[in-house]
Amino acid sequence: MSIRVERADDAALASWDDHVARSPMGTAFHRLAVLRVLEVHSDSTLYPLVGYKGQEVVGLFPLFELSKGPVSTVFSPPPRLGVPTLGPVLTNYRKLKQRKRDRLNRRFVEGVLDWAADAIGPKYTHVETSVHYGDARPFLWREFDVTPKYTYEVDLSGGPDEVLGRFKSDLRSNVRGHDDADYRITRGGTDAIEFIIGQVRERYEAQDKTFPVDAAYVKDLYEAFPEGDLEPYVGEVDGVRESGIIVPRLGDRAHYWQGGVKPETSLPINDLIHWRIITDAIEDGVETYDLVGANTQRIATYKSRFNPTLAEYYEIERGTRTMNMASGVYRRLR
Repeated sequence: MSIRVERADDAALASWDDHVARSPMGTAFHRLAVLRVLEVHSDSTLYPLVGYKGQEVVGLFPLFELSKGPVSTVFSPPPRLGVPTLGPVLTNYRKLKQRKRDRLNRRFVEGVLDWAADAIGPKYTHVETSVHYGDARPFLWREFDVTPKYTYEVDLSGGPDEVLGRFKSDLRSNVRGHDDADYRITRGGTDAIEFIIGQVRERYEAQDKTFPVDAAYVKDLYEAFPEGDLEPYVGEVDGVRESGIIVPRLGDRAHYWQGGVKPETSLPINDLIHWRIITDAIEDGVETYDLVGANTQRIATYKSRFNPTLAEYYEIERGTRTMNMASGVYRRLR
C-alpha cells in the first residue's frame, strides 16, 4: 500500500504531540506548540506534514518555508533559532522487519519531497535529523547531499553514583570537591532566561560575532513547553550569578541547549550546573542527557569528560546551482 502525505488537518494536529512522544525520533522541538513559536520567530510558514498508510499515521515531518521574492526555500529546523535537529519522525515502525521499515521510510520521504515540490517548489532544502533517524538513504536516492554530524549522549542509568563514577577524574573532583555553601544552583523562569541569553550574547559580541537567538523567542518557547520541560538553571557564586544553562526535555531525554558560558569565577560552576541538571533528570526518570553537538574539536573535548556515547545524525541539503551558496549562508546562520 502506498503512503499518502498531507498537510495535517485539525484531527491530525490534535494527535500530533502523542505521535511525537511515542516515537524515539521525536524531539522536544517537534511539539506542535513549539513548532508554532519557531514559525513566528523565523518569519516562515509551517507545514506540519503527516504520512498515512490507509488511515494509520506512519510519519510526521514539519517543514518551514522561507521566501524572498519569488524564491522559496525549505528548512527543518528553520535557521537562526538555535534548534539543533528536527526533520522526519516515523511512527509505529519498531516492530517492522527491516525490509518493511526500509520501504516505509523510503515511501514516506518520497511523499514528503513530492508534496514539497508540488506545493512549494523550493530552490533550496535543508534538513537536520534527530539521532534516532538512522537511515537517510531515501534522500541520497533523490540526489540530496547527506553529511553525518555528531552529538554526545550521557547515559543516566544506574543512579547518580554510578553516573558520576563514569566521568573523567577531573570532572568527578569538580563535582565532589566543592561545598555547596560556596555556590547555589536554582531553576528559574523568564528572568533566568534573560540572564543566560544575555550572557551568551555578550560572549559572542566580545568575539565580534552575532548571536541570533534572542530572549523574547526563548521566553515564548518557555510558555509553549509543558511546565518543567524547558528549565533555565542558574549558578551563583557568593551571591553573584556566574553562568546558566537552558534545558529542554521530552520524555526520557534532556538536552544541554543554550548557555554554559565560561564564568569569571575559578569555581567550576558549569560542571556543577550540569551535575544538578543530571541529578534532577535522574530523579525524574530521564534516561539520556544529550550534550547537543560534538562537531567542534574544542567543544567535544570538554563534553567528552562526561564519558558520553557518540551519536550520529544527518545534515541533508539540496539546491539549484544558483542557490547552492545558501548552504554556506545557512551554516553561518546556525
